[in-house]
Amino acid sequence: MTVHFYDVGQALAVLVELPDGRHVLVDAGDEPHRSGCGEACAAANAHLLSSLRADLHGAPIDLLWLTHPHSDHIGGAPAVLEAFPVGQYVDDGRAPNKGEVRRARRAAEEHGVPVHVVQPGDAAVPLASSGDVHLAAIVPPAWPASCARDPNECSIGLRIDDCASSVLLPGDAEHEEEGMLDPGGPVTLLQVPHHGSETSTSPAFLSKARPRYAVISAGKRGDGMNRDYCHPRAIVVKRLSRVLGGATTRSLESFDGDRCDRATAEDWVAVPTSERLWATERDGDVVLTTTGDGVFRRLGAE
Repeated sequence: MTVHFYDVGQALAVLVELPDGRHVLVDAGDEPHRSGCGEACAAANAHLLSSLRADLHGAPIDLLWLTHPHSDHIGGAPAVLEAFPVGQYVDDGRAPNKGEVRRARRAAEEHGVPVHVVQPGDAAVPLASSGDVHLAAIVPPAWPASCARDPNECSIGLRIDDCASSVLLPGDAEHEEEGMLDPGGPVTLLQVPHHGSETSTSPAFLSKARPRYAVISAGKRGDGMNRDYCHPRAIVVKRLSRVLGGATTRSLESFDGDRCDRATAEDWVAVPTSERLWATERDGDVVLTTTGDGVFRRLGAE
C-alpha cells in the first residue's frame, strides 16, 4: 500500500494505492480560483492534477471520498472528475445547496459517477474490501451538536488496513467529533486532522488512535489561505512528536501566537519534530509505502 500526500497548500488531497492496484482519493484540494487565494490555489490544483496523472498511470480513481463540504477539501473535485475516470463518489450528505457541493455532485452526475452518502447509521463503503485489505468508514454514532454550525465536525473519516499496516484519514474532525469516534483500534499512519489546528488532535484522540507515523497537510506561512489560518499550531506539533517518538533531527515552523489575524514574525517558532512526522509545507509531497508489516517508509527525497 502506498499513500501519496500531495502538497496542495492549505488543503488536503491523499491518494491511496491499494496492493491490488485500485486507487482511493481522499479529498481533492481547493477550488483553483477560490476568492482570496490568488495564484496559490491555481498552482496547487495544477500540481494535484499533474501528480495524479503521473501516479495513476492511466488507471481510474476507484473511489473519490470527500470528507466534508469545505472548499479546501471538496473544491477541486470538479477538476478531478473532469480529468480522470472515477468509479464511485462519496460525501457526507451535508449542505447539498452549497456551491462547492452542487458543483462537485453535478460533475459526478455529468460523468456518470454514482453518488453515495456516508453518515451515521449509513456507513457502508462503496468499494469492496479485498484479501488482506479492509476499508471502513470512521463516523460517530450520531453527528455531534457542533456539526450544525461547523462542517469540520461532520467529517467522514476513512480507515484502510493492509495486514499489520493501517492509515486513518479523518478529514477535519475537531475535538467534539474526535471524542465520539472509534478509530477501530491503534492506527499505523495518521492524517493529522484539520491541518494541525489546535481544534483537533486532542490527547484523548491520540490515546485512542496511537499512531506510529503522521502527516500534516497545510500551507506555508503566509501563503494562500494559510494567511488566515496559521497552520500548523505549535502545541499540536509538540504533542504529535511526543506521541510518535523517534529522533528529533529536524524542526517545523509552527504558529505559537494567540490570534492569526494579529500574527507577527515572532509568533512563528521552530518546533523540533519526530522523524516519524512529515508536513507538506516543509517536505513537499510525502509518499509513504508499506508491505503490510506495520512500517511505513518514505519514497523519494527526504
